[in-house]
Amino acid sequence: MKKHLYHRGETITFFCLLGNLALSLLKGLAGYFGSSKAMIADAFHSGSDTFATLVVYISLKISRKPADECHPYGHGKVEPLAAIFVGLTLLAAAALIGRDIIISVLENQIPTPSLIALAAAVGSIIVKEVMFRITYRTGSELNSEAMIANAWDHRSDAYSSIGVLIGIAGSMAGAYYGIAWLRFLDPLAGTVVAILIIKIAVMILIKAVGNLMDASLSEETIEHVKSLAHRVPGVIDISWVRGRVVGPEVQIDIAVQVDATKTVQEGHDIADMIKETLQHNSDHVSEVLVHINPHDNLHLKNEQLSTIRGNYLTD
Repeated sequence: MKKHLYHRGETITFFCLLGNLALSLLKGLAGYFGSSKAMIADAFHSGSDTFATLVVYISLKISRKPADECHPYGHGKVEPLAAIFVGLTLLAAAALIGRDIIISVLENQIPTPSLIALAAAVGSIIVKEVMFRITYRTGSELNSEAMIANAWDHRSDAYSSIGVLIGIAGSMAGAYYGIAWLRFLDPLAGTVVAILIIKIAVMILIKAVGNLMDASLSEETIEHVKSLAHRVPGVIDISWVRGRVVGPEVQIDIAVQVDATKTVQEGHDIADMIKETLQHNSDHVSEVLVHINPHDNLHLKNEQLSTIRGNYLTD
């Protein structure tokens, strides 16, 4: 993987870390002085983003370390671990938002927000959407699960702020026009936000746990690998293909059938060509382990064995 991409990923994550820290402080102040429960809950969400981004930043530094004696397959598994932390952090943020909303409704403490909270919500939406787009694009180029998870964390915060904006605007309108039920829009918006955050968190956790358990690659990827291997001269058939995701990289195991009369050197050369073909024509493929099997006509062998058994029984 190109070093400049890793460096760019780390730089973007570091600035997002500073941005999340600043946003959480500003939202907290805006929520407190602007009398918005939803904004205070959103500040908690941004605070959780700060810790999540810090973990992703550290994981990027660890995952780029080369394989060593203790970790012969590299350090890529730290990325799904970081993604799991991000998912759990999102769930915790949703729980805090939900708790705060329930308490405010039960205690009937729903003050009318002010313009400072409204302005903070608008600013948060813009900043977090920019963070999402930059982080997601770089994470996709790196194939970094942790960065992509962190990008969705930014997007969930943008969703959160949209909900907060609607709730604050609705509550302010209710106070201005004397419509009592509109004051509940602020806590209602927070509830919708919490549900969206939970959905994103579950999506991140399912993918991260699957990669930790070496879940199979997609059927589309497997078929792509097979089609590339079939192009290599000397490959008669493919017995099987396996693959797994290790951080930003993909590792492939493939068994191919070649002419049984090929020499060991010829089989080795075919394996090298398969490895080179897959690494140059598939995204993020780092390791390829090729098994060379002799090709034989199994159904003819079975017919020959049946004939021999039949002759033996007849005799």
